[in-house]
Amino acid sequence: MTIKEYISRVGKSRGFGIQSPWAYRFVTEVIGECCPYYAYEEIDRRCHTKRERKFQKLLLRISNFVYPASMELIDVYNVEKELSSAVEKATCKGVIIIEGINKDKCTKEFWTKVKEDDRIGVTFDCYYFGICFLDKEMYKQHYKLNFF
Repeated sequence: MTIKEYISRVGKSRGFGIQSPWAYRFVTEVIGECCPYYAYEEIDRRCHTKRERKFQKLLLRISNFVYPASMELIDVYNVEKELSSAVEKATCKGVIIIEGINKDKCTKEFWTKVKEDDRIGVTFDCYYFGICFLDKEMYKQHYKLNFF
């Protein structure tokens, strides 16, 4: 990530400039949460790298905050075939997390297509991964945040 990219994401990473109350709560209480959860010790024992621990803890916080009807985790290189099946399996309250959205030019282009997909509602670009909410009752919006 370049300095320019990092600086462009800093403002919204703490919730500043986010108008949606739901998105603001999600950014401040889930993505930016630093208080311990009940399963953090187990995650610390199982995960070997700091990035993996942070990511697994985020997945736990997402599932506790949103209580998604379905939650799919997809690698960006398999996403073209898996996205359609994940959206079909998911209900309107589903969450899809796509890893590796900024690896190269091809993955960036595909992430742009995912954001524009009519089946996807609110998206959060956390640079290394993207979070897609399928709830169409929410206004379609895209947020760029720093996570790692």
